[in-house]
Amino acid sequence: MTLYKSLSLCLAGVVLSAAALAADLVQTATLKDLQTVGTTSKKQKHQQYDLVVDTASNEYVCRTKLGSSMKPTQFVVGAPLQFKVNGQSGQATNSAGNHVKCGIVKVAAMPTPQ
Repeated sequence: MTLYKSLSLCLAGVVLSAAALAADLVQTATLKDLQTVGTTSKKQKHQQYDLVVDTASNEYVCRTKLGSSMKPTQFVVGAPLQFKVNGQSGQATNSAGNHVKCGIVKVAAMPTPQ
């Protein structure tokens, strides 16, 4: 029975570790740039945007979902925001509480200051 208990404790530890790694990572960040992507059409009326977000450790390029609407005037370049990362998905929330969901298309490590 002790072997069974040891195995179940190890398995529980692995499951909890995997759950902790899958948890959302919320970081304070700065919106470095906001660019349009592609064009709109009669069928696709909402513009897509790329948000370039700088955190303490990484720079993320996060693209809004196709078909979702966003008010670009709510996201001021240079302003602080909260950036939530969950795998390949991101969510930027400005100081007024407006948020936009996006897919992460690029991650770059921030250079260390010398």
